[in-house]
Amino acid sequence: MKWFLVYCIFFFGVTPSMLSQSSMPSTDDRMYVWKAYRVASESKESLDSPSVFEDAATAYSAAHNESPEALGMAATAELMKVESMSNILEKLESFLHWKAQLETAIESKPMDPDLRIFRLSVQLHVPALLAYSGEIDEDVLLISNALLSGNWSTDPEHETFIRDLFRAFDLTPDLDSDEH
Repeated sequence: MKWFLVYCIFFFGVTPSMLSQSSMPSTDDRMYVWKAYRVASESKESLDSPSVFEDAATAYSAAHNESPEALGMAATAELMKVESMSNILEKLESFLHWKAQLETAIESKPMDPDLRIFRLSVQLHVPALLAYSGEIDEDVLLISNALLSGNWSTDPEHETFIRDLFRAFDLTPDLDSDEH
């Protein structure tokens, strides 16, 4: 009888909480990946920073069962890596594969501003020849609305990064009026 009670307590007490913790992204893990992304975006000349982002995104993706956000992170990390490839055919093949993965993530969560940041940053950096710029205006609008509604107010470093991205590419002149 004692073993049955212990089993019930374990099964109904510990296991559900463990399951909910493992299925929900840890804020710390997510913030670590975002920080690695920001560093990789800001210092592309360093070969280490894209690798750190790739490693962080891969680990996050594995831990979060390929959630749309995790898939978007992994796809973006791989797309950043494409820039350093030398074989043009491998580069194109890899770009097309990971672009499709990023689009799949966005199709799963079309209103997710974080996924839209990934796509926007890729669209802003790929050569026009690849014809991957059709959603820039849509992404800018969704991300601008997220900024104005305070979507990243709990992560001021990330919010500043997004605002700086918008300023660097002159995407919206109104963002200065909403500075904190």
